[in-house]
Amino acid sequence: MKEKSILMPHCCQKTGWCLLLLVVLSIVVKALFIHSIIAAWYMAKAGHLLTILALFFICLSKEKEEDEMISGLRLKAIGITGYVFFVVFLLLSLVLELQLYHHIPRLADGNVELYLCELFLIVLPVVLFGLYYLLFKGMLMRSRKEQAL
Repeated sequence: MKEKSILMPHCCQKTGWCLLLLVVLSIVVKALFIHSIIAAWYMAKAGHLLTILALFFICLSKEKEEDEMISGLRLKAIGITGYVFFVVFLLLSLVLELQLYHHIPRLADGNVELYLCELFLIVLPVVLFGLYYLLFKGMLMRSRKEQAL
């Protein structure tokens, strides 16, 4: 019995790349033309959400030709990314707990919690999507080179 795939069609990958290009263009526009703090804040939040959505489309779309080997490589990349996530999450949690309860000296402005929250909410998802994508594509290229030999 053939199982249904939970992956999106390959065309969603192209949509994700277009969204990512849109985010980059919006960052350039913001840097060049936006001088209002409020408008810049809204653009930053929209850019963050669009980046996450774009990476979601890129990483969770089928390849042009999806088979069992590619599914195995995808699962392996997800597993490695999961391990990395838990290690980073544990380290960031420990730093936060140590800083809060043991009064480790704070940064110059005293907002360690704010920086760690930014890491949890903005940087970590983007880095993990990127790590997954690089691992998966790297394993896929290596596998295709081995098959060509």
